Amino acid sequence: MTPCIAIIERNTLCSIALRNILWEVFDNVEVHLYNTMDQFIRDSNRHFIHFFVNDDILFRNIDEFITLRKQTTVLTEGSGRRFEDFNILDISMSESEIKSRILRTQLVSKYEYPDEKKGRRQDNFLSSREKEVLKLMIKGLINKEIAEALKVSVTTVIFHRNNICEKLQTRSIGKLTIFAVLSGIIDINEI
Repeated sequence: MTPCIAIIERNTLCSIALRNILWEVFDNVEVHLYNTMDQFIRDSNRHFIHFFVNDDILFRNIDEFITLRKQTTVLTEGSGRRFEDFNILDISMSESEIKSRILRTQLVSKYEYPDEKKGRRQDNFLSSREKEVLKLMIKGLINKEIAEALKVSVTTVIFHRNNICEKLQTRSIGKLTIFAVLSGIIDINEI
């Protein structure tokens, strides 16, 4: 079953931007956009793993989300209202800051990267050298810098990068990052 995420936000452009960020960070996830709580309630036949909710909508419908607070991220602009025990996401931050915050939420723990053929996590298939290369890729180093850090040739780095991308079936640095965090290859604070 494909994981579903709901974005309940009046600002359509904000919803679309957040959906695109989520699609970049998470592989194979359905993101459903709702402008009002009524729209969301009418389409409540889905199983959502996480909710991104405008602070004003949440404030007016707090009873709907109080039991789901660990699965809910409140979208605020600037400091905004504070909601106890809810994740907060300041939508006025830069795209990279938003991605980093999303990686730190409870959403990450609910989203796994299984190897569908083997039924196990894919980090078992990465060699220790590939894990080192992946970690340096995520930190933003280019091939030449990775080669110097690991004392190998640039060709070797390119070989490892291609193997990593082939094994994980993605070239998206966002998807590689989420995989590495979930697999314990890199700590979220190192990014």
